[in-house]
Amino acid sequence: MTIQRTEVERTVFAVVDELLEAIDSDYEAAVSADTWLIADGGFSSIDFVQMTVMIEEQLGSKIGFQDMLMQHGQYVDDLTVGQVVDFTVERLANPQAARPAAAAVVATPQVTGTGARITEEDVAAFSRLIKPRRVLPATGRKNKRAVFILSPPRSGSTLLRVMLAGNPALFAPPELHLLSYATMAERREDLSNDHSAHLLDGTVRALMQTQDWTGEQARAFIADCERDGMSTREFFGIIQTGLDDRLLVDKTPTYAFSEDILRQAEDCFEDALYIHLTRHPCGMIRSYEESNLTRMMPLMMKNSEFSMTALAEMIWLVSNRNILSFGQTVPAERWFSVSYEQVVSQPEPSMRRLCQFLGVDYHPDMINPYSDSKSRMTDGVDSASKMSGDLKFHLHSQIDPNAATRWQQFCSEDMLGAQTLDLVANLDSSPASVRL
Repeated sequence: MTIQRTEVERTVFAVVDELLEAIDSDYEAAVSADTWLIADGGFSSIDFVQMTVMIEEQLGSKIGFQDMLMQHGQYVDDLTVGQVVDFTVERLANPQAARPAAAAVVATPQVTGTGARITEEDVAAFSRLIKPRRVLPATGRKNKRAVFILSPPRSGSTLLRVMLAGNPALFAPPELHLLSYATMAERREDLSNDHSAHLLDGTVRALMQTQDWTGEQARAFIADCERDGMSTREFFGIIQTGLDDRLLVDKTPTYAFSEDILRQAEDCFEDALYIHLTRHPCGMIRSYEESNLTRMMPLMMKNSEFSMTALAEMIWLVSNRNILSFGQTVPAERWFSVSYEQVVSQPEPSMRRLCQFLGVDYHPDMINPYSDSKSRMTDGVDSASKMSGDLKFHLHSQIDPNAATRWQQFCSEDMLGAQTLDLVANLDSSPASVRL
């Protein structure tokens, strides 16, 4: 069935309107074809990605918006709503024009090293911004073994999670956000706001997959667990009962914000396995800047006086410090380190080594992460645009090795503080780490 231009206009205008409301934009005029998405609407990179995923879902067609966001080898500086409509109409009329591989996302200001570099005092002040967590006493029988991917946000954990989900011996749902809380009710209370409510859906999606439930059924069950005061430890066990012999893989980057949270994995699980995923700090900072992640972080304060770049660097530094410190307490045979750079440049060797560590057979579907969105749980509960994790995943169609070094076009190590550079230099010497 041919989609008419009027339907495309109606869809694009409605999606932009919804996003402007969601991001609390200062833009008050009616959306028109002449509305600039960045200059007028204040869109960030993640808003562009969410817009494209929502348009594709509502029109029921893969558009290939990566070609709109990168032109002649350069990211576009801005787009009007009318340009989005024109591109969509043209692509629907000529779908074979889409390229097989996707580019990244719309340009954001270049990160430079001209500002003040972070200090240890800054790191201490940043650490005080992180909300403390109440954890349960380490009593009772532990849950059976699980796997935890430990990394700062924007380190490639969504890609790694989806790659692992391609192995039938593993169950790797979207971010669960369980280990950070003592009870399911506390989790609900903390995450139930406009910017983080979507983070509640990882457990919903996991139950949909293991119990063959609808989203409504899964949410009703979780609501009962919350009312009954169920511990998150017990809820982990409920997920695991539906897995048979599969290993549960929990990928929730915010666990690394607190070493106390990380210790809960040892207290709650029998011989848990850990994958420390590293990424060059400049690559992580660039990705954080592109995604305007501060607005969406449930554990961060939007009112911080730190710049977004400084926040990103300190998240990288504090998270990796916590992971490495925790790793010193874990037997070496239960710890595996891999870098994002290795995963995207050498996907098959990286996955084969990981499978050996996890004690499962390698499966070739692991290096084809963009196939079968339902079994890999990248479709979200209600919409792929509400998936917890990196929405930029949906812009790609295959693993892009250039993603490992793309940050070098925009920033350099000159911007980094001494503490960050020391950790980069010293990662090799730690028994619980690997070279970036």
